[in-house]
This record gives sequence, C-alpha cells and structure tokens, in this order.
Amino acid sequence: MGMEPTRRLFMGGATAGVVAVASGAGSATAAEAAEPGPNDLGWHDVRAYGATGDGTTDDTAAIQAALDACEPGNTVYLPAGQYRTSEPIRIPPSVTLQGTHGSGENEWDVKDPEFGLKPLPGFTGVAVVLILDQLRGGYPRRALEPRIFQLTIDGSALPRDGAEVDGIRAVGQIQHFQLRDVQVRKVTGVGINNTFNTDVPKGPQAPFCLHFERVSVQWSGSFGIALNNCTDSVLHDVYVLGGDGPGWWIAGSGNSNFVSCRAEWTAKEGFLLQGWTGVIQFTGCSTDRNGYDGIKVENKDARGILQLSGCRLTRDGRNGGAGGGGYAGLKVVGTTAKVLADGLLVTAGNDDDGALQASPARGVSVTNSAYTVVSSGFLDGVEIDWHDGGGNTRLVKGATV
Repeated sequence: MGMEPTRRLFMGGATAGVVAVASGAGSATAAEAAEPGPNDLGWHDVRAYGATGDGTTDDTAAIQAALDACEPGNTVYLPAGQYRTSEPIRIPPSVTLQGTHGSGENEWDVKDPEFGLKPLPGFTGVAVVLILDQLRGGYPRRALEPRIFQLTIDGSALPRDGAEVDGIRAVGQIQHFQLRDVQVRKVTGVGINNTFNTDVPKGPQAPFCLHFERVSVQWSGSFGIALNNCTDSVLHDVYVLGGDGPGWWIAGSGNSNFVSCRAEWTAKEGFLLQGWTGVIQFTGCSTDRNGYDGIKVENKDARGILQLSGCRLTRDGRNGGAGGGGYAGLKVVGTTAKVLADGLLVTAGNDDDGALQASPARGVSVTNSAYTVVSSGFLDGVEIDWHDGGGNTRLVKGATV
C-alpha cells in the first residue's frame, strides 16, 4: 500500500422518512411484510425478500436481492435485528444501506451488539460490505454516491486465525462514498479499506470525495482506516480504537479535511501519513496511548502540505508499556512536504490507572526533513520536549511554544 498514488482520471436522507419507515417496519410481522419492491419512499425492507434478522439464519441472499432490486436513489432497510452473512454484501451505485443503529464506543470486553450485520464463522470473501466501481461491479452507470447509514458491522464471530476480512472495502473509481453513524468492530482485516482498482486501462483508480461522519472502528486486525488516494474528502468525528496496526493510514489523499478525528490505543501509529500532493488539514484531531508515534509523517513529495490546528496528542509511544524507543507525539522523518502546526498540544503521562511507564519519549521529533514549523502550543516529552534529529533544512519552534 505504500506505492506512490496515481491521480484519479476525473473530478467529477430524509430524517422524517427514516422515522416513518422505521416505526412502521418495527410494528410489522414477517407475515405482514409487503411483497418485494420499494414502498412510496423508495425503501426496500429486507424482510420482504426473506431476511429474518434472527441472529442465526444466513440472510446474505435476501439482503443482496433487495440491493439488486434497487433503482438509483432507493434505500435498503434493515429493521432492528442481527443479520448473519456468509459472503460480502455489495452496494450498487446511488443506493443506501440503512440500519437502525451505529454503535458508539464499546470496549473489547463489552457484550457484542445484537443488531446490524454479523458475518458467520464460515464467512468467505474480502469484506463484510463490498463497494465496487463501475468496471469491477459491471454496473451500467458510474459508481456514484453509495451510502451506509446507521449500521453496525460486528466481526466478533470471525476466526481470529482465519483469513483477513475487512469491515467495509471500497475498490476503484468511486465518487462521494458516504458513511454516517456507522461502526465497524472486531473484524480480522482493515476496518474501512479504500483501495485501488489496478485494472483500469488509464491507470489505477481509488475512491475519492469521501464523506464520513460519526464513524467508529474498533479492534480491527490490521489498519483501522486506510485511505489510499482518497483525495478531496471530508471526515468528521471519525474514531479509531485499538487494533493491531496503525489507527489510520493516509496516502495520496491531498486536499482533504479531517475534523475532530481520533486514534486511541492502537498497536502502532495513531495516524501514519505517507506520499501525497496538495493540502491535508487536521483540525481538532487527537490521539491517546497509541503504541508508536501519535502522528507520523513520511512524505517525499515537496508539493504536499500538512496543517495541524488545535490538535491534541496524548501519552502516545507506549511501546508495549515500556515507553522510550524514540517515539513522539508528532514525528516528521525524511519528509520534503511542509508541516505546519499551531495550537499543538503534546502531553506525556501514564495509563489511566497510573501503571506502566510514562510516554511519549519525545514531544516533537523532526529528522531529515525540509520544512517543519510549530508556531504555538505546549510540548511535553518524558525524555525531551523538542527533538532535532539533524538533517533538517528549516525547523522552527515558535516563541510561544
């Protein structure tokens, strides 16, 4: 995934309805469910296609039949219940998959939710939900505006020693992919994975113009969220907790805004940024107790700019509880892109119960980089607050830091 990204080829819910349909659907029995087809609001109830949501039955075929029956602009509705699946659910272009609830923060040992999509132990496929571009999906129209609202994806039944299964995977030239009030938890692969279609004749293409709001990814087996060339995107209140890799991997996703996004307790970096052109802006984003650096920047493209405004980086660099290791709240290494920060807060500390060693070792650490300016803020590292590793062309610490 570390390849230099290729620029894409082109640029290119009604609340009242949700309440009305949800209320009506919740009071109907399976026997009373309508015949297959949309209601007056363009909603397809999966029970009309044979889904049960009973937590046991394989509902894959029924859910897919409802999605395949949609016209552009239709919604497939999953009433309250737990829908078990055995292979990926595919969302066509301009279609919405609507659940009843997207879970918030749940620690690993809290009881798993009894609603949403839950893949069976024998699940086969690359992701619980799969979104394909026009070429891969064989659609008659471009892959515009697939949407997922109010849905929980629970991968807790997937074998921990089995194949990696992503929660949501979007592949290829997909524009304006939207998530709102969505949680992905305990999948064995990437929580939300956006990746290239390498079969495009004019070069690899990836999803772009993403819009995510109130999304959480918890305890994934790999990256929490992977953004691969997802340019011109806006992500607001998106939270990654735990997991076996970096919380966020961001590459080639210039001209994008991240507002109040967070990475906590991941095994590696909170945010790992590599190889982009254009501007990436972080506003009010935060980290806490990640295993490696809170934010690590590695970008050899001088056309890239990273702006951090009012970001808070706390107790990162846990290093397995030992601290040290040269980890930092903000680390910039081998970077020719410009990194600018204002109101940056890096604080050191122990775990909540006071156990383990305090971290991070360094507040800000910059090595072999072209242009890094921290104009204001508060920096606290256990070993050193401001680390100049040498080889820097311009490294500035503002007078008010």
